[in-house]
Amino acid sequence: MRKISAVTKGSLAERRGLIPGDVVLSINGEALLDEIDYQALTAKRHVRLQLRRPDGSKREVDFVKAPGHPLGLQFEDSIIGSPRTCGNNCVFCFVDQLPEGLRQSLYLKDDDWRLSLLTGNFVTLTNVGDREFARILRRKASPLYISVQATDAAARQALIRHPYAGKLMQRLGQLKEAGLQFHAQIVICPDINDGAVLEQSIRDLMALHPAALSLALVPVGLTRYREGLSPIRAFSREDAKKVLEMAQKFQAKALKELGTRFVFPADELLSLAGEKVPEPAYYEHFAQIENGIGMLSQFEEGLRYAASQHSSEKTITQAKTVILPCGTSVAPYLDRWISQYAPKGLAAQVKPIDNTLFGDTVTVSGLISGGDLIDQLKGVKADAVMIVDDMLNHDNTLFLDDLTPQEVQRALGLPLMVCRNRGEAFLGAMHAVVSGDIKGDITYV
Repeated sequence: MRKISAVTKGSLAERRGLIPGDVVLSINGEALLDEIDYQALTAKRHVRLQLRRPDGSKREVDFVKAPGHPLGLQFEDSIIGSPRTCGNNCVFCFVDQLPEGLRQSLYLKDDDWRLSLLTGNFVTLTNVGDREFARILRRKASPLYISVQATDAAARQALIRHPYAGKLMQRLGQLKEAGLQFHAQIVICPDINDGAVLEQSIRDLMALHPAALSLALVPVGLTRYREGLSPIRAFSREDAKKVLEMAQKFQAKALKELGTRFVFPADELLSLAGEKVPEPAYYEHFAQIENGIGMLSQFEEGLRYAASQHSSEKTITQAKTVILPCGTSVAPYLDRWISQYAPKGLAAQVKPIDNTLFGDTVTVSGLISGGDLIDQLKGVKADAVMIVDDMLNHDNTLFLDDLTPQEVQRALGLPLMVCRNRGEAFLGAMHAVVSGDIKGDITYV
């Protein structure tokens, strides 16, 4: 049962007299556990709610609604506020490699299939019992995002170290039988689940298409805080090239047999191997863009489009300079893009930031701390410093080390521009520097 916290004005629920404080006991005779149940049960045309009013009395309310039309209810507790936590002991867990002293939310290990459905979080399904898995099938939860790591039961058990790790392939088969779909990822650890193990995993997952929609190949992320943890070798350029060659082989097979490339290597593998960025068509529908699959391609396409819209250059009275701090992996690509797309009158200087917070094996822009920006940019001369918003939390208020953009800006003594990680926004921000359209000490673009 769930207590209603708000009723949307003008909604079906408001017109039928539902109020905050009402408790939903059941919908169409079924108990209401969470938002998943609510969304599934209220999607029907005929909906019957059993309620307990704030005075303790009970009431039933019937609705006849158009498909897709919401009732207009919000509840006090949410999945986001209380996600199910992870019971695994993965040899590659990034949270286990975090330094002390970061904000507490970064240490939360969620492994919640409901968040997988609602927000695209990857889950292992090891903490899902048979009854709960039956609910996944009954509620038609699709698509899910599933961390596979290896399809071989013994190999997956060795990687995830959970008693139920070996049950995954059975459950993926059940998802397929039920007509449900999922996206998969494999975090590749050199000498553990690469090579023959990886080949078998790709073959097994391809055999589950179209239930299996796509497979992301992601290199393991290692920080310098691995004392006492299982030894894992860092990815080398040669490792990356081998994975890309394997991916290419299976992509050709999948295109011929399934009509999709199916296997998509992470952008980190491209940068490690020094490969060019594929065209957007390569990524088909960018199904795993949030997993770092195709972000470089999408960014470059945005730059290309935005540049085509800036056909006429304004008269430049004084050249401007902007510093572009970024992860070391994207720096070579950004250098090339700047040479192609930077507006006239702008000297854009790419500044790769060495990650001292996590170690030099962490090379992505999104894990750069405010402290590293201050230490490595202090004293530079420029008209502005421009960062991507991936370096900040969801509301752009904090870096990973809890420094605020305002603190970083004051320490640098330069205007700071926070730009959405999209090519269009990036080019627009560079034009704003040239035009002098920088608003105050911090500008959000």
